[in-house]
Amino acid sequence: MANSIVALRAYRDGLHLIIRPHLSIAEVEEAIQQEMSRMNQTLVGASVQIDLKCPLLEEEEMTYLKSKLQETYNLTVRSIETFDEQAPSPIAAAPTTHEIAQTANTQNGRDSEPSRIIPYTIRSGQAEGFPQGSLIIYGDVNSGAEVRAGGDIVVLGALRGNAHAGLNGRLSAVIIAMDLVPVQLQIGNFINRRAINQKPRGYPEIARLGVEDVIIVEKFVKF
Repeated sequence: MANSIVALRAYRDGLHLIIRPHLSIAEVEEAIQQEMSRMNQTLVGASVQIDLKCPLLEEEEMTYLKSKLQETYNLTVRSIETFDEQAPSPIAAAPTTHEIAQTANTQNGRDSEPSRIIPYTIRSGQAEGFPQGSLIIYGDVNSGAEVRAGGDIVVLGALRGNAHAGLNGRLSAVIIAMDLVPVQLQIGNFINRRAINQKPRGYPEIARLGVEDVIIVEKFVKF
């Protein structure tokens, strides 16, 4: 069950640790521990942005929190964003499967397309698709399961089944997972089949279309 102080969410720009109004740094630390214990996959080596709502932590507390995330969970804080308590945060936590309409007007397709969030593991024999935009999955994609998206696919867990990004021909689409050990990856019309019984590498990976139209897989740092 999610706590009311801290939420860990995956978005197209990576992981966000959302800290809501709190009483003390000890309270925040306990809430982070509870949130991490809910995860069924390690996040070792990942980076995270902290979205901090008022009341704000003191500078010394932020230094302590960043050190704690690094030492205890091997997470790197890439940035800290603060929001006024009465102003709506640009990122809302998602309690159920839903779509997020992006309003940014940029040349990057990721910033303008909608996303669908799936807050559960997709099991063998199940399939999920969202041709209108990207899929973000809070869980695993088990062997025998399939996910398909018109944009990117982000799995906050293990991807062991099939994943097809860029359904509508967007060859800049990517597939990201905490453990990327799929049966088959596909971006647009290009397919990559991973080696049988491949072991997880212990860090997030990203699959994208490289030179000569070959899908390459490498360590994921950021977009």
